[in-house]
Parts: sequence; C-alpha cells; structure tokens
Amino acid sequence: MLACDTETTGLFLQNGSTCFSIGIYDGTVFRHSTVGIDPNTRNRVAEHPKSLRDTFDRSELVVYHNAGFDLKALCEAGIYDWDEPAEESFWKKVIDTTALAHLYCSTDELSLDFLTEKYLQRGYPEDKELINVVDKCRRLTRTDRFKADYGSWLIASREGNHPSFLPCGKSNKWNRMDFWLPSAVREYVPAAFRPDLDDSTLGSVMLRYLKADCVNTYELAEFYFHQLLERHEDKITDLININKQVEHIVWKMETKGLWVRPTELRTAQEACHWYIEVLSQKVTELSNIEDITDTKLRKLLFEDWGFAPVTQTKTGAPSVDAKCILHLHELAEPGTKQHTFLSCYLSLKKYEKKLVTLQSYERSRSSSGYVHPAFNSTGTKTTRFSSKNPNAQNITKAGNPYEDDAPDIARWLRASPSMRSCFGPPPDKWWITADYSQLQLRIFAKVTNEQEMMDAFDRGWDAHDFVARKIFDVPSTETPTKAQRRVAKNVNFGFVFGASPRKIESTAGIPGLWGTVTSMFPNAHAFIEETKASINEIGYVETLGSYPLELKTHINKWNGREEKAAHAGVNYIVQGAEGVIVKRAMALCDAYLTSEYPEGRIALQVHDELDFEVPARIPKKHVRNLKDLMESAASHYGVKAPVEVNLITNRWDKELKIKL
Repeated sequence: MLACDTETTGLFLQNGSTCFSIGIYDGTVFRHSTVGIDPNTRNRVAEHPKSLRDTFDRSELVVYHNAGFDLKALCEAGIYDWDEPAEESFWKKVIDTTALAHLYCSTDELSLDFLTEKYLQRGYPEDKELINVVDKCRRLTRTDRFKADYGSWLIASREGNHPSFLPCGKSNKWNRMDFWLPSAVREYVPAAFRPDLDDSTLGSVMLRYLKADCVNTYELAEFYFHQLLERHEDKITDLININKQVEHIVWKMETKGLWVRPTELRTAQEACHWYIEVLSQKVTELSNIEDITDTKLRKLLFEDWGFAPVTQTKTGAPSVDAKCILHLHELAEPGTKQHTFLSCYLSLKKYEKKLVTLQSYERSRSSSGYVHPAFNSTGTKTTRFSSKNPNAQNITKAGNPYEDDAPDIARWLRASPSMRSCFGPPPDKWWITADYSQLQLRIFAKVTNEQEMMDAFDRGWDAHDFVARKIFDVPSTETPTKAQRRVAKNVNFGFVFGASPRKIESTAGIPGLWGTVTSMFPNAHAFIEETKASINEIGYVETLGSYPLELKTHINKWNGREEKAAHAGVNYIVQGAEGVIVKRAMALCDAYLTSEYPEGRIALQVHDELDFEVPARIPKKHVRNLKDLMESAASHYGVKAPVEVNLITNRWDKELKIKL
C-alpha cells in the first residue's frame, strides 16, 4: 500500500494551478518529487519524472485523502492522462480516506488535521510551521525594497492577475496557495536580504509538511481498515461501494464541466444590479439610513420603531436574519412605512444573495466557457452530495418563495432572474433532465410502512394533495386549496425533518393538528418515536442499504445534558436513503451510457435529479432506458419512485415534456 499527497499552487488544476510536489509513503520510506516554481509565472520550471508512474502501477493499493483532487494534480503533472480516471477500473486500487472516515463516523469533520488528532492522537505542528514560514515569505515579497530589486512576484491574492486566482472569490486562505514560496525565496533571494529565513528552514519546511500528510493518510487508512472490518465484517464491501461506485462518474462531471450561457449570465447579473439599486434607494428613503448595517437595522427596528425581538443571536443581540425580518413583516400593518420597508429590505437581500451566486459562476468559468464544480460524495452528514466552486447544488428551479404568503414581496421578486437560465447544453447538444417524483416522501412512506400513503402513491396521488384531503376531509370530486396544500406540505416535511408538534401546529396555524395527523398515520408516528428511542440508546441510524449515519450531539435546553439529536433521526434515514438510491442510479445510468450510448454522459447531479448531456436528436429508446434504470435503482431498495423526464434544448429553465 502507498499513501500519496500532492502540493499545488492552487485549487483549480484546470484553470492555471500547477502541481509542484508529489509525496509517496509506503509505511516505511518517504519519497518525493519536487520541482521549482517560476515566481513570475507560477509555472513549473521542470517536469516530474515519468518513472513515478511505474511506482503507482506496481502498488496494489494507493491511498489518498481527497483522491479526486490529488489525482487531478497527478494528471496536471503528467503522471496520468486526464481520461484514465474516467474509467471505473482505474478506481479499483484507489482508496479515499475521506470516504472511509465518513463511513466510520459521518459527523466527523473530514479534514486531515482533525482526523489525525482525533484518531492518531497527535497534533499537526508541520502545518503551523509551514504556514508561519509562508506568511513571512509573503510579507517579504510585498515590501517596496523587494519589489525594487526582484520585481513583483505572482503572490496569491484576490487582486492577482493569474487565472487560477479568479474562482477563489473571498478566500481567506491565500497563503495555502503559496506553499511553493519558501523554496523560491531560498533559490532567488540572497540570505542577507532575509535574515530571519535561513536556508535550512526554507529548504525543508514544505517537505516536512508533505511527509506528515503522507504518513497521516497512511496510518489513518490502516486505522479505518481495521475498525471498519471489525465493525461491519461481511457487509464492508457493499458499504464502501455505495460511494466508490460513483468515483469515476464524479471525475467525469468535474473534469468535463458544465456549460455556462454567457449572454444569459450577463443579463441575469444586470437585472440583479438594477433591482439592487432601486431597492437600495427605497430602503434608504424609508429608513433615512445610508448603508444599512445589522447594528443600524437593530436600532431602527427595535428602538425607533418598537418591534419586539423575535430571537437572539449567540451574542445576545436581537436577530435580524431573513426569517426574523419576515416574521416582523407579518406583524407590521400593511400599507405602513414599516411594512413597505421590510418588504423592500427582504427583496433587496434576495437580489444581493442571487448576485453573489451569479458572480461565483462568472469567476469560475474557464477559458473554454465551462465551470468545473467540485462534487463530494461524503460532503454531507447523510450520504447526499455536496458541491462547491461553484455550488452546483444550489442551481435550483424553485419558484418565488413569497408568492402565496407575501404578495408585496413576491411582486418585487417576479423579475428575479432564474439561476437555471444561465446553464444548459452546449451547441449541438441536448440535456435530458430526469427527476424523481417526491422521492423523500416515498422513502418516508416505505421506511415507516404507512401502507395507505404507499397505496396513494401507487394510484398516482401527489403526497401533499393526499395529506391535504385527509386532514381537511376534501371530497374526491374537489381539489384542495393552495392553503390546504401548504398545510399538508408543512406536515409532510415536518414529519421528515423532525419538526416538533408545536412547530407543526404553529406553522399551520391549526391547534391540535398534531393529534389529528398522528391518528391518521399511526405507523409513521410509531416509527418516529421508535427511532428516537433507538438513537438515544445506540447513537446512530441506518439508511436503506444499511449505511450507518451518526447523529450530531446537542445540549438539551431543558436538562443541560449533551444528547444525540434524536429528532433528526428520521431525516437522516430518509435523506441518507435518497443519497444511496441516487448514487446507484448514477452507476446504472453511467454503465448503460458507456456500453450503449457513449455519446452521452451524466453532466450534473442535483439532489434527486440527474441531467444527461446527449447529442441533439437522441433516440427515445435511450431516454426510456435511462428512466427505467433510475426507477430500478429505487425499487432495488423497495421504493416505488417514478422518474419524470424533460428535454432542454438551450436554457435549463425552459423544459419541454417528453412523451415516451
């Protein structure tokens, strides 16, 4: 077994970052290949030896901590071709310790320093030492004297003009992009110019850090192998495969990327800028305050206007988050200055938040017009994916959140640009979007054994419609109102997300609703109570597929004791099962495309939706087969979950129904 770690000049290896050091540890010997970086270009001054490839090929197992990133570094360094990790067989000898760590304890922070301290019982002084030296080097290169003698080196910063800096946005870890700097200072800057940075330190500090990363990764892998085999025995292969089966698919999604529509992206940003300017003026006129801060807002709302605080922050100050502002908006008299201000302020914050997200897409675009989001199959406390740089999971198709409850806010937000308008298939391609229908609620019905709910799904009922009819006794000849459906939706997701009876009743505005609902769904209520009791005893739950999920701990506000968050147990089971099903669907669909239609690929995964990029005029039989495979992934775990398929010919927000 080998453990491998890489050091790079940044996070974006398809956007200008470079791998300058590769470390390998076999349990006894540490070896490395390290080359210099040109300070003026951030490019390598030499190439890594091709013989490194033989070392990897001879090993039966290679362990990485965050394998996807290190393998991109190895591809950028020329050790592997970029297409090799796109093959499922490539990953058979690759182990990612973040996946092992998640399987062992899903609530753990997955950073190498955290896991090293927790399970290997040692600190990480090499990290602190390297950061300290890098910071000294960065300060040195910024002095006027240095710039006069040596010119301006390309040091990582938001203002820097290197392409790899652009996607980083508001990163506060620029020093971690300059781990190459100590060696460069040692090579190019005379010792007399840097009296507090001696040659010995500059030449060895980064390698000590690299070795520590390799050794810690190796020993963590040994620890997890032993513990997981002892804990799960003959189930271990199946459990590891839940995440392993999608590793090559994630590689293809990340490296091939997501096409951005430049005109629509620019138009969306311009719309946000316009509404931000208009709403900012109105907010200022109504409050007589320039540049509103949270402190100024608190004084305005709770001192000048006399509103009672809704909740408090951790520091004890009245909260002014969106939820609290919306509550105050509901209390304010319609037509008053206060009511109008709160409407405009909430709308302004929505536009500002959307603009930040759109700008993150702009920053992340590569020269080819694609963004390359990073997907993490163990990035959540359940088994669902997380995504970043940019976050592809928040490219939602959600409508106006205030349409039913706050029409004055909804009017402002009707012009808010769709996030999905900025994405879609590239020229000469189509997207097929395949979305499970109410997957979480179908899983909930299955795990709670609520037969009446499962039967309703089988008859084609919508879950919210079905529950609304039950609660309000709506005849089959009539349709539930929007208000009745909203109550039913709150009940459904209140069940799934562990809302308290009081919260469900207060949200619905119906005292006694909890008793009504639990009498209608006795199995669901019994399952929730049994799950809470089990969590308090053993501390974890299992999804469909037996994947174990630890529950977070919290302080019980009634007795002051630290306890497992048992109320979240059902949610972990449901969302965990959703993740297990979606990953199986991805594996089945990718295998089908590889074998039967290699022109297509999975372009994106968003919660329980898969988006396939295919040539225009795709034969319908392939669409039908992909839909069937996704449904079979759910039925494998006993869940009947229909999949709805749509066609995207240009913009993602313009779906066309497909008749199969």
